[in-house]
Amino acid sequence: MLVEDLPRAAQTFAEPVLAWRAWALSTDRNFTEPRLHPVIGSPRPWPPLEPARATCRRLRPHPVPDVGCTCGLHAVLQPGALRWTRDPVVVGTVALWGRLVEHERGYRAEFGYPQRLRLVCRLCFWQRDVAGSVPDVVARMRGGRVLPLCLEHLELAHRYGFPTPTLAPARKVEQALLCAYAVDLLGADAPSAGGMRRPADAARVTAGG
Repeated sequence: MLVEDLPRAAQTFAEPVLAWRAWALSTDRNFTEPRLHPVIGSPRPWPPLEPARATCRRLRPHPVPDVGCTCGLHAVLQPGALRWTRDPVVVGTVALWGRLVEHERGYRAEFGYPQRLRLVCRLCFWQRDVAGSVPDVVARMRGGRVLPLCLEHLELAHRYGFPTPTLAPARKVEQALLCAYAVDLLGADAPSAGGMRRPADAARVTAGG
């Protein structure tokens, strides 16, 4: 879960809210059909060219997202918070709309779609930020999940016997990802601009529990 602080009231937004998010990534054997996945939770991919919609696995019916639950599409206000995400391989900005639960550090949303994306070497990303985590290759692992790596960490993986059975240039996979979701590349220096602003009150059309 990306957003862990106490939630505020749930609201519905007429205009999209921009925030930051990290994803896992899978692809076919030819690296031509990449799909974004949540880093934890549902194994379902985010569909290309249509909004992702949050669901909840709890048996008790309730609006999604709900203040008393952890459901929803998670995103944060500050890009630096993504460095502590489990296994991030894609980072970027995301548009959120519909029912939103606002937290001090971000949101849980009903609908979302990526806006700008970038592959990251996750080891470099943990140590630095987006600007210092540009990968050189992508390894396709068992089950189709991918792991972007810089050459330094690829060599380290080989040194310690970590399998990298199929490799492709990171730029090729990144371009396929941008084409699949029809989005732009996130600039390597984008996080240096700071976090997203909270939306204006005029964008909030209804409020609820």
